[in-house]
Amino acid sequence: MVRTNPILLYDGSCGFCQQSVQFILQHEQGAEILFAPLQGELAKDLYRKHPKLQNIDSIVLVHGKEILVESDAVMALASYLHAPYRFGQMARLIPKALRDRLYRLMARHRHRFIRGNESCLLPTPEQRKRFLN
Repeated sequence: MVRTNPILLYDGSCGFCQQSVQFILQHEQGAEILFAPLQGELAKDLYRKHPKLQNIDSIVLVHGKEILVESDAVMALASYLHAPYRFGQMARLIPKALRDRLYRLMARHRHRFIRGNESCLLPTPEQRKRFLN
């Protein structure tokens, strides 16, 4: 089965990443994005097909045949959000090397920002259907 919706692969063991998913659920324009943990079967299958992704410490956004990582994934996700967050796409004006360097700095320290699930948004039954494994 070919999925047309974008799929966001995130670190399911990272509080910052979980909060980011909650942020997207609260601020998205429509219910288009599907979510799957990097520790799940979907991610393992993707890594088998694309071994170069295994060494990347990043969210992964699969959009059709396109696979986006690091700052490119963040900017693509911004396009699905309400204003003012959708203006994050304007970061394309910053050179990619600098954007990705900043992304990697954040990714390296993400476990320090939010330690656990102190406040966890419980997804609605409709949202729960969008979480894949």
